[in-house]
Amino acid sequence: MKDTLGNLNNIRAFIAVDVSNTLAIEKLQHELVADGRWTPEQIRPVKNQNLHFTLIFLGNIRLEIIDEIKIKISEIQFEPIKITFTGIGGFPHPNFARVVWVGVDENGNQRLVSLVEQVVIKLSEMGITPDKPFTSHLTVFRIKGGSLKIRTEILDKYGKKDFTSDIIDKFHLKRSDLTPSGPIYTNIYTVRAR
Repeated sequence: MKDTLGNLNNIRAFIAVDVSNTLAIEKLQHELVADGRWTPEQIRPVKNQNLHFTLIFLGNIRLEIIDEIKIKISEIQFEPIKITFTGIGGFPHPNFARVVWVGVDENGNQRLVSLVEQVVIKLSEMGITPDKPFTSHLTVFRIKGGSLKIRTEILDKYGKKDFTSDIIDKFHLKRSDLTPSGPIYTNIYTVRAR
């Protein structure tokens, strides 16, 4: 296996939960394109198969520690988490967004944060710590070549709107391969709710 840096001993990896209710998110993406008056030259929607919440980004990791990561995260127990997608925003700021995201309701957020805390505890036993704090957001668009101002009327219309719900009943250790046409994510290991 060769990583994006050409190193045979490393892979780019992260731990994430996938979105299963992708049709509702795809519908929202179409609505936002129409309402936002955005063009394909400005934005790139995240593909259905790539919709996920990153719990912890691991970066480039050595292949030899993957089995230990699997053992550690397999010890985590959690119940299925119901989330409601609610509101939109932009990173780093709606006035100059490089990413357009959808948020999560308060209860779903608290449960996701609890899951992340369990993952952090297990990985810290290996000396792995998150590079930044978890924020429960789902990236739905990436801005091409710079940033974009999200118009006030879009934020007013969608800022607090509930879109759809989903059930999180598993999380994955994922491999990320960067390609010119976008990232390719591959599940390496899955932990299911119990």
